[in-house]
Formats: sequence, C-alpha cells, structure tokens
Amino acid sequence: MKDNRSFKLRKENFSEVTSQVHDELVKMKISGKEIGRADLLLEENFMRMNEIGGLEEVEVKIKKKFGDVTLQLESKGSAYNPLVEITDFDEEDEDYFRTMILKANRSKMSYNFRAGKNILVIQVHHGGNKQIYYTLGGMFFGIIFGLLITNFCPADLITTIDKGFIKSIRTIFLNALNMMLVPVIFFSVISGITSVSNAADIGRIGGKLMSFYTLTTIIASALSVVIGYFMFSGGVPQIGTADTANATASEKISVIDTIVALIPNNLIVPIEEGEMLQIIFLAVVFGICIIKLGDQVKLLHEIIEEMNKFCLKMIGMIVSFIPIVAFVSMASLVINVGMDSVLMLGGLIFGQLFGSILMVGVYLTLLVIFGKVSPLPFLKKIGSYISVPFSTSSSNAAMPFTMKFCTEKMGIDPKLSSFSIPVGATVNMDGGCLYLSIASIMLAGMYGLDLNIDVLFTIFITVIALSIGAPGVPGGAFVCLASIVVALGLPKEATAVILGIDPICSMLRAALNSTGDIAVTSALAGNEKLLDKDIYSKL
Repeated sequence: MKDNRSFKLRKENFSEVTSQVHDELVKMKISGKEIGRADLLLEENFMRMNEIGGLEEVEVKIKKKFGDVTLQLESKGSAYNPLVEITDFDEEDEDYFRTMILKANRSKMSYNFRAGKNILVIQVHHGGNKQIYYTLGGMFFGIIFGLLITNFCPADLITTIDKGFIKSIRTIFLNALNMMLVPVIFFSVISGITSVSNAADIGRIGGKLMSFYTLTTIIASALSVVIGYFMFSGGVPQIGTADTANATASEKISVIDTIVALIPNNLIVPIEEGEMLQIIFLAVVFGICIIKLGDQVKLLHEIIEEMNKFCLKMIGMIVSFIPIVAFVSMASLVINVGMDSVLMLGGLIFGQLFGSILMVGVYLTLLVIFGKVSPLPFLKKIGSYISVPFSTSSSNAAMPFTMKFCTEKMGIDPKLSSFSIPVGATVNMDGGCLYLSIASIMLAGMYGLDLNIDVLFTIFITVIALSIGAPGVPGGAFVCLASIVVALGLPKEATAVILGIDPICSMLRAALNSTGDIAVTSALAGNEKLLDKDIYSKL
C-alpha cells in the first residue's frame, strides 16, 4: 500500500533528477496529463525554493499510499513557503508566469514547516481507493471491538453500548442518508436524461437499460429458486405447520398493480413517502419535457445541473462517514448474531454466496455479448469497490461511490451512469431475489409446505415483482420477505427464524445489487459507445 522513492535535487543535477522522477511516474502508470503537470509544478517550486528561498538542496520523495501518488519536496533551512499568495506582480515581473502557474494549481499543493524542514507536497494522482481501505479497516476493527466487549464486558454494559452508542450512530447515518436520497435520485436522473439531449436516444437507452435489468432479475430469481429447492427440499428441521387455507391473496404482489402505481396522483406524496419508482418516473418525464422545450428553459436546465452537483456533494459528505458506520455495523453484528445462529442457518448464507458467484458469471457474459468488452478489467476492479455496499448493507448508500467508480475506474460516460445507477439502485435487486427465494423456500420447508411446481412458480413470480420495488436500504428485503411468507400461508413470525443472520444476508444482498448495477451500466455503455476503453482496460 505504501511505496516511497527519494532523489536529491540540486541546480547542478536538475535535468538528470527530474528525468528520473518523470520516468518513475511513467512506470507507475500515471496518465500523461498528470505527469506533465507534476513535471511543471516540480520545476516551478524548486526554482522558487532555490532562487528566492535560498534552499540549495531539495529531497524529492515519490510517495504512493492507498493509490494516491504525491511528490514531497523537503529541504532544511529557514522557513520559506513558495505557495504564498502574491498579488502585486504584473506581466513585466520576471516571476510573473511562474506565480500564475502555481496559483492555477494551488489546490494540488500544500506546504508546512516542521522540525526545521520546509515540506511541500504536490498531488500527482488521486487513486480513489483511500475510502475503501478505511472502510475495510473499520470493518476489521469493528469485529475486534465486538469480540472484546462480548467476551470481557457484563451483559448490561454490552446492551448499553449496543443500543446507546452503536445503534444510535447507525441511525443518525441512515437518517442523514435518507434525507438526501430523494433529491439525489430526482436531480441525478433528470441531469442524466437532459445530458442525452435527444428524446429518441433516451427511449432507446432507457429501453435497453430496463431490458438488461429485467433480464438479470429474471435470471437471479430463477437461479435462486433452483438453488433453494435443491438445498431445502428435504431434511429441513420442522418448526411448525403451514396454513395454506388462510394464505391471503391480498398479500400477493401484482405486476400490473406495480406498473399502475408508477404514476402518482400528485407531486408531493412520492417525495414525502420516498416512493422511488414514482420519483424516477417523474424525473424521466421532467427530463424529457426539458429536452423538448430546449432553449426556452435554459435557466431551468442550468438549475437542475447545479442542484445535481449540490446534492451529490451533500451525500458525498454524508457517506464519507462510512468507515465509522462500517465499524459500528460489524461490532453490532458480532454482538447480536451468535455463532450458533450463523451455523444453523449457514445454508441460507451459503446459498446467497453461491448464487452471487453464478450471477457474477452472468454479468461477465453480459459484458462480452452486449458490451463487446473483455470482462477481466471488470472482474479485477470490482473487488476494490465491493466493501462499500457490503459494509453499509445498502445499495442506495453506496450510490455516490458507485457513480464515481463507474466514471473514474470503468470509463463510463457520466451522462449514462448518472441515469443508470439511480435507476438500478431502485429496480435492480438481484441480491434481493437470491435472498427472498432461498429464504422463502427454506421457511416453507421448515413449516412442512409441499414444494411443488405451483409453490415454486408462485415464489418465482412474486420475488420478481417484489424485487422491482424493494427499498435499497438495510433490512428492505426482509420486509418484503414477510409478504411472501404470508402469501404462502406461513405465520408472520416465521421470519423471526432468520432475523438473527439478516444483517449478514443484507450485506451480501447490497454487494450483489451494486455489482449488478455497475455490470449492466458497463455493458450498456459499451453497447452505446459511451465507454472509454482506455480507462476501462487500465488496471
């Protein structure tokens, strides 16, 4: 994770050393644009430190940490800040252009004087992996913390820590997140649509997008029914009896009802109640309207763009606390989920894992057939991202990271990812399909329900319908599971059997949901020539 290289830079060896620094950056596969800027800033800063600051020798260190690459210039002597703002220069001054270069790139540099050393840091490359490492660290230390208090603290203190500290932090985070989800999705979808600028293109891209999402949902549901049947069709411990006579048809989900419910009867209720499908519908209609009006609503278009930037910045500030949330989530998991429960219901977890692996194979096939790209870069890059949805148990919480990952790591045009990812976070619930089907079949077996073709087909269809509108937040699919359980004639309390391990299942669901969003968006980007293949192929 860390990599440091050092060079002694003086006026006499300036060309030789700067060439060596340049070559090292090339070996690190930094982009030409970033290397060019680094070369320029290194030269300008050294000249100022040498000629004005009187610092004869500067040690240049190339540092790589968590994917970030910086040049650190260190020199002993009197304090001299080459970045100090100078405002009284004009074009006749010898140092004018050098000063303008430094000012233009001020955000890429920082200076401090410490232990008798002038230390100037130039940011060369931002890897974007720092947050992921912090999140993984939070998960690891959360597990350690949970084990420590479980084994060394009295029960009363554990309960106080769990309810008063751990769950409070998680609730605060989720409240802040939910506060911004509606505006983020609304403005992001409108911005993505208006950036396409052609209503016909929107119809074509939107049609392909929904086709891809629907295809993966059907495959996930079918695979999960097969997995669940072979795992739980026999030898399942009986804990009760199903009452099929009282299976309520009203609890069953209708695809037609879901489609009809897309159109709200007013503009306020979807926002107040967080009805994501209705919000997306409104955003799509508004976006198409803005396109058709063109320059007549130019100001409105600009406002939408600015609001989109504002909302993404806000939610980016909120999700910057994900490492802390990862810490408390894993600690809570260790405290509340005993190993006995995990082992007893390990079949459900294994079924989700196995189904997730098969679905990744489906995504890779989608990339090859429809995206016309190699699946290897996707497979290698997705591992560095997956900890984000896994730790938050929420594809919605991971959405800003998902869009950033699509743009910076996968090379997807932002006008597609800003539309596709919010839609996917709402309608693409492949992880939910695996969970709902396998859990339903397991519970049906535990209550003695005959797993015939009618029951399996009912689960298959119901899970598809439910997954479209399942909320992408922690525990969202667990709520949907209660509907299936009642529809099958099982008591509502049947879901309590798996309540203990639902946090683990929720993490797996969110991870697969977000992976599916990225895969579908990448495949569509390749299909629509909206994929920068140089960025996509860069590992």
